Amino acid sequence: MNTVKGWNKTVKTEKWAIVTLSQDGMVLANRLAEHLDDRECHIYTKDKYANETTKIIATDITTFMGSIIGAYQIICCIMATGIVVRAIAPHLEHKSSDPGILVMDTNGEFVISLLSGHLGGANDAARLVAKRLDAQAVITTGTDVKGTMAVDVLAQKINCTIDNFTNAKDVTALILNGDPIALVNQENCDLDAVILPKNIETVDDLTDLNNLNKYLGVIMTTLDTKKTALPIPSVKLVPRKLVLGVGCRRDTPGDRIIQAIQEALASLNLNVKGIKALATIGLKADEPGIIEACTFFAAKKVIIPNEMVQMVQSRFEASDFVFKTTGLYAVSEPCGFVASGFGKCLLEKQKLGGITLSVWLDEN
Repeated sequence: MNTVKGWNKTVKTEKWAIVTLSQDGMVLANRLAEHLDDRECHIYTKDKYANETTKIIATDITTFMGSIIGAYQIICCIMATGIVVRAIAPHLEHKSSDPGILVMDTNGEFVISLLSGHLGGANDAARLVAKRLDAQAVITTGTDVKGTMAVDVLAQKINCTIDNFTNAKDVTALILNGDPIALVNQENCDLDAVILPKNIETVDDLTDLNNLNKYLGVIMTTLDTKKTALPIPSVKLVPRKLVLGVGCRRDTPGDRIIQAIQEALASLNLNVKGIKALATIGLKADEPGIIEACTFFAAKKVIIPNEMVQMVQSRFEASDFVFKTTGLYAVSEPCGFVASGFGKCLLEKQKLGGITLSVWLDEN
């Protein structure tokens, strides 16, 4: 879904930039924006083609692309492909973070998925534009052309992150080649809505894998950071299922909270890429260190109302000091417990020099 319905309005959650350098391009840009009324679209062009609804490109196109590339999920460029390639090249970082880039001709006949077809969503965006403008989507990613599935697409579908992109590339090449691949779903990720290619077979555990010896590659869902010695290429998909309850003294530096989280998860051999959320109380909602840690781990900040904490705090060790400060007898454990959907505790409250942490597994 691309919209979130509130009490009285619809919030558009996917941001698109439509960029063009010509009058004909502006005609198509306006038409495209009209057909994407369920997205938040901003049109950019040169001053001489602009109107009251467009934004101005005041620099050269390469500098301009650098200024917006981190601000949009999708950037649709209505211009020559060569111009776009040269303009974005200095600003690209990694397939896990680059936005989806589309290119269209000014007649609106073709829409090319140029960059970040899978993780950046460019392939789906190209199909969407093609459908709404009656254009032809041009998609060249190998797994899409052959009607199969890349590792990064599988990870996206089951809400996982990729532990190592080089390993993912190696296993995707095997999938594309039609080689037999084992999928070991150790974390019980939901596969019900996923149609796997015929050459990917689910296997119960690594013991089965070692006995069968018929696979050329392995995909496994796991939070475990311990290395698994396998004689064939393998890749780990890390589910975002970890919730950390966090409490801290006022103005605790973000780097200290980040380090405490890293050390806590390392002690459990748990991958930090599996962090889904950091949970705390309303009093700490604007705590800079917690906000910094959420940004660092790409985690949601979840605020648990005091009433919810009070309902469950009797389950956990009480602290008179915490009560004097917050009006609650505990913070870390009740917040983690509630935010994880009353999940499984993996690490009880740890006191780390003004920081309290607990680790929970969201099994919902």
